[in-house]
Amino acid sequence: MAVKGNSEENLPWLDKTNLESWLKTPIEEYLYLKAEPAGKGDNFMSNLHRLLVRTTGGDISIIVKCRIDEGTVGETLGQTGIFTKEQQMYKTTLPRLEEILLQGLPDVFESLSPKCFYCCDEFLVIEDLSPLGYKMEDRQKGLDLTQSMSVMKALGRLHAASIKLHESDPNEYKKYHVNFFSEPSVFSTWDTCFEVMMGIFIEELETWPAEEGSYYVEKLRDLKPNFHQKVHETVQRNDSDFNVLAHADCWINNLLFNDATVRFVDFQFVQFTSFAIDLHTLFATTFKMEVRRNHRESLIQEYHESLCSTMTALKCERKLATLKEIHEEIARKAMYGMFGMVCAASVMTAAPNCGFDLAEVMKGKSPGRQIYSDYFKQIIKWSLPLLNEMGVFNNIY
Repeated sequence: MAVKGNSEENLPWLDKTNLESWLKTPIEEYLYLKAEPAGKGDNFMSNLHRLLVRTTGGDISIIVKCRIDEGTVGETLGQTGIFTKEQQMYKTTLPRLEEILLQGLPDVFESLSPKCFYCCDEFLVIEDLSPLGYKMEDRQKGLDLTQSMSVMKALGRLHAASIKLHESDPNEYKKYHVNFFSEPSVFSTWDTCFEVMMGIFIEELETWPAEEGSYYVEKLRDLKPNFHQKVHETVQRNDSDFNVLAHADCWINNLLFNDATVRFVDFQFVQFTSFAIDLHTLFATTFKMEVRRNHRESLIQEYHESLCSTMTALKCERKLATLKEIHEEIARKAMYGMFGMVCAASVMTAAPNCGFDLAEVMKGKSPGRQIYSDYFKQIIKWSLPLLNEMGVFNNIY
């Protein structure tokens, strides 16, 4: 066996016997391609390792996704259930969702995510889709209209399948009831992070003309002490909401594209809660500005049509939501849109060398306004008036 590459030290899973067991095929050799450590802007929660495995049946490209164990971020994440969630998603829930879609929509079935070969508490071994033409789009540019429509259609199918699964087996979602930011073991840490990020946001808007941003400064100051609590309340499942298995981290870096075909990745934040959580995340972080400004209604309609048509095909018992009800629930969950803008989009659209360090923010240290890109400032100008119109400041105490 040949082992090639120079970054495979201290990787106990990098073993021919393990690889043959996971892939269920004899291996001739494997090529260690590269490591992608958790970095600034692209990936905070794990380290990625890419391998090319040569077998008698052909080459197999895989990604080994390893949890972070050390440092402030690793220690904090280790107290949460995010790794267990993702393991369960790949091991049990995603296969069940795909089987539901395959049975209900056999002629148009598309996989939801890459195949998972093996999972445990420390790492996942998943299919690398890049040789098949899938790629991640540029987070600092956003998705065009065609890509955005494809995401909405795929998300509608995912949510519809999750409704059908819950109807047949409600116990499947017990492990997905708690949101990442609501876990008791790290609640105070996120309190600190949210205050730091809102503080930067207020500092930025204080420098803007009133008509563009400073008009909201006093309202944001009032929200700041309760910001995390209000987001926590927003993501809690309410039986009166239109609840689905939300991806809850549905942004451009967790979407892979091959023309109009979409695959979802990274299921660490999954939660059984309102569909609106995913829509707010997408609008805050993922679409090009032109798409946001001119096609918001069309995108919501595309999601609604996909959701309802898939629910009908799957023979879901739940009553279909009207488009009006979809809009009303999006408005009720506007606080998650505020989170998506202030805490997520600000970092997700930032330059890699902007100075943002999650570990330092967890300690209460502000990276300052320099993390804000021009692209993010455009997002603020579009999002803030819309969230205000939805009533995001109506109940902030």
